[in-house]
Amino acid sequence: MTILFYSTSSSLYDGDNISTFSLPSWAEQWEALAKKESEMNIILATQFPGTFMLDLKGNEVLEKSEKITYHIIQKDDEKEIAEELEELKPDLALALSFYVMPYDWLTVKDAMVADFLRKKGIKTICHSVETALACFDKWRTHETLEKLGVNVAKAIHMHHELYINAGNRRELKGNVYRDAVFHEIKKLNFPLIIKDTTGLSSFGADVVNSYDEATGILKSKKTTSDRIIEEMISGEQFGCEIYGRYDENEGRGSYRILPPFKFSVNQYGITSPKQSVKAGPVGLSEDEAEKYKIPELNKMLLKLANGLKLDGIAQVDLVFTGEKWFVIEVNPRLSGMSSTYAASVGLPLSEMIFENLKTEKGKLKVGTEDCSENESFSFGDFHPTLNIKFPILKKERLLELKALPYIAFVNQIENKAAKQIREQGYCEVILIGTKKDELKKNMADLREKFSDVAKGHFFDKAEELLG
Repeated sequence: MTILFYSTSSSLYDGDNISTFSLPSWAEQWEALAKKESEMNIILATQFPGTFMLDLKGNEVLEKSEKITYHIIQKDDEKEIAEELEELKPDLALALSFYVMPYDWLTVKDAMVADFLRKKGIKTICHSVETALACFDKWRTHETLEKLGVNVAKAIHMHHELYINAGNRRELKGNVYRDAVFHEIKKLNFPLIIKDTTGLSSFGADVVNSYDEATGILKSKKTTSDRIIEEMISGEQFGCEIYGRYDENEGRGSYRILPPFKFSVNQYGITSPKQSVKAGPVGLSEDEAEKYKIPELNKMLLKLANGLKLDGIAQVDLVFTGEKWFVIEVNPRLSGMSSTYAASVGLPLSEMIFENLKTEKGKLKVGTEDCSENESFSFGDFHPTLNIKFPILKKERLLELKALPYIAFVNQIENKAAKQIREQGYCEVILIGTKKDELKKNMADLREKFSDVAKGHFFDKAEELLG
């Protein structure tokens, strides 16, 4: 059987300024899957940067596994990409969508490619275009989840063209739409978070504590696109991933809902992916499952997965108030959590993906059991895991890091052209322990051994999460 893992990109890749380095390398991780599934022919087809697939040095692939076939997609039109992939003669194509700036819409592109592949008779695991678009636009996501009965923050939408149209139409005495937006803001509970409906991560988001602050942001030159204004839910922030397939004939899916990881937040109460610490998984013990209402969470996420017809991999941002779970957004793709989950179950990411979306004789074999409305389950035996950030390190220090027995993964991303500190990159370090106490000891040891570069606030946040 030939299985094709593919992904596309919509952005130009600047290999002269962007540097990535991973330990173990992606080539090593994919080779592990190829060795385990020796009868399977694996093809990796992607466009740069090929996140989760390629080891790059500049604009060249640095390392390749001899057991894997690599293909750099040359076309950019979705139909032409599908034709290019068809020539690889896959029995099954599986989309491994990733993310790039400025728009988190690569799942949409991969979904269009999947449509053309299916027309060619190639079995494909990929979210539909409809699903991808519903998750791409945050306001559309909000409306969809609200209709499904999934808990979301109270919010309003600001349509930018209508918001500014009074300035373009001289016959109007005023802008009724803008006045209505301001009128509805007064009904919300502060603080509020104001963000683009189509942006990646929390970039450009503002937290405001008063009506004047909110209208000031919307009136400023910063507002150049549609915005969503929503109540900021007070509680602990988490994230989780969902793997599975949706069956149109049955009208339902079969999913694996992975246990949540807790996220640290910045001074504004926002989880910033490039600065946050992740600790977990949470809810594996009976006490934690009861405290964090994990059965209720799984029930809600199962409703979300079926309602959105998820078909592949998705990541969900969550807030727990102590009484209820709320969904902040849904990202139908691999995420910054993916490698953390893989480390937690002691597998290379490639194996974890394959095991969660397993195939047998060309037919999909999804899940080992169904998730009923009242059932709490997850895949694998998880170990306490911590994902923490370091500043940019030299290669020698990266090798020192990975040599530590409790370090599962090191991944450094550096953007030499970036002007803002948060854009210049970071070194992601994932460490594990057999129990939470051992993980705490490992973290203390790491902090001591790398005291010259270990930024205190990251470790302080980690201690708080583990506590």
